[in-house]
Amino acid sequence: MPHVLSTLSERLDLEKKLALWFFGLLTLACVVYALLAAQRTPVIETVALLLGVFAAMAIVAHWMLFKPVRQLVLMAKAVGSGDFSKRLRLARHDEIGELGDEMDLMCDQLQAAQLASEAHVAALDQLRHSDRVATLGRLASSVAHELGNPLNVIELRAQLIASGDVTTLAAAQQSAAVIVEQTHRMTRIIDEVLSFARVHPAKLARVDLVGVVRTAISLCQHTAKKRKTRILPELPEGANELDGDADKLLQVIVNLVMNGVQAMPDGGTLRVKLCSERRGPAHDPAGTPRDYACIEVIDEGVGIPEQLLPKVFAPFFSTKSETGGTGLGLSVAQGIAQEHDGWIGVTSELGHGSSFKVYLPKHGAQSGSVHAS
Repeated sequence: MPHVLSTLSERLDLEKKLALWFFGLLTLACVVYALLAAQRTPVIETVALLLGVFAAMAIVAHWMLFKPVRQLVLMAKAVGSGDFSKRLRLARHDEIGELGDEMDLMCDQLQAAQLASEAHVAALDQLRHSDRVATLGRLASSVAHELGNPLNVIELRAQLIASGDVTTLAAAQQSAAVIVEQTHRMTRIIDEVLSFARVHPAKLARVDLVGVVRTAISLCQHTAKKRKTRILPELPEGANELDGDADKLLQVIVNLVMNGVQAMPDGGTLRVKLCSERRGPAHDPAGTPRDYACIEVIDEGVGIPEQLLPKVFAPFFSTKSETGGTGLGLSVAQGIAQEHDGWIGVTSELGHGSSFKVYLPKHGAQSGSVHAS
C-alpha cells in the first residue's frame, strides 16, 4: 500500500508539472500572438489555438482529477500513520466523489473504534488497579501484624534507654543499633506494600523473572506466616529474562500466591517454581514450539471442582465467598499474561490442591503464528 501511494503521488507530481508547462506555453503563445499581430498566419493561429486547448484541458484535469486524487493520497497517508481526524468532503457525484465519501465514512468508523479502544484500555487499567487494591486489602492485616513485632522491640529498647538502666556506652549503642535495624525492617515492609499499591505507567523492558518472583514471595510472606503456610521457592540460579512489564507480572504472581495461601485454611506448603519449557502455544499445543518461562504455583489446598475449572478465569467468578474474594484476580492475571503473548493454565484435584502455570515467551524466542488467547 505505501508503495502504491508513493507511485501515485509521483505520477500526480509529473502531471502537475505538465499542466504548468502547458500553462506556460499558453502564456508564451498569447504573448507571441500579440507581438506578431501584423504577421499572423493560419499556422500561428492554429498553434496558439491548440496550445490554448491543451492548457485548458490540463487546468480542468488538475481541478477535476489531479487535485482530488492528491487529496485522496494525502488522506490515505494520514490514515496509514494513525491520524483519523481528516475529512475530504468532496461534494461530488462521480466515482471520485463516491470514493471520497467512502474514505470519510471509513475515517469516522476508525475514529469511533479508536475512541472505544482508548476507553477500553482506560477501563482495563482501572480494573487492574481495583484488583491491586483488593489484593492490598488482603495483605493489610498481616502487614499490620508484621509491623507490630519491630514496634514492640523498638518500644522496649527505647524504654530501656529512657529508664536510665543503661549504664555503659556499649549497652546504649547496642540498643540504638537494634532500634535502627528494626526501623529499617519496618521501612522495607512499608516500601514493598506502597510500591505494589502504586499505579505505574506501562513499561516494556527486559525483566528478570527470578527477581520478580522473589519480590512477590516477600510481599506475601507476612500473610503466609499468619495462616501457618510456608512458601517454598524453587528458583534457578542466575537470571531468567524476558521482555515485559515487571510491575504487571508482579501483580500476576502475587495474585496466584495469595490465592494459593488462601486455598489452605489449615496451612501447609506452597511451592513456587520457575523453569523453562519448550512447547507449542495454548491454542495449538502441536504447533510450532518456542521457549517459554514457566512460573508454577502449587498449593496443598481444598482444590477446585472439575466442573468449575473452565470458569476460574471469568471476571467476577470466585470460589472464595467466605473470604470475600472479588473474582477479579485470575481474570486480570490471565489478561496480563495474554498481553505478554502467554497464558495461564490450571489443573486441580478436589481435596488435593491446585497448580497454576504461567507461560511467558522468553527473551529472543521466535513468535508463533498468532498470539495465544
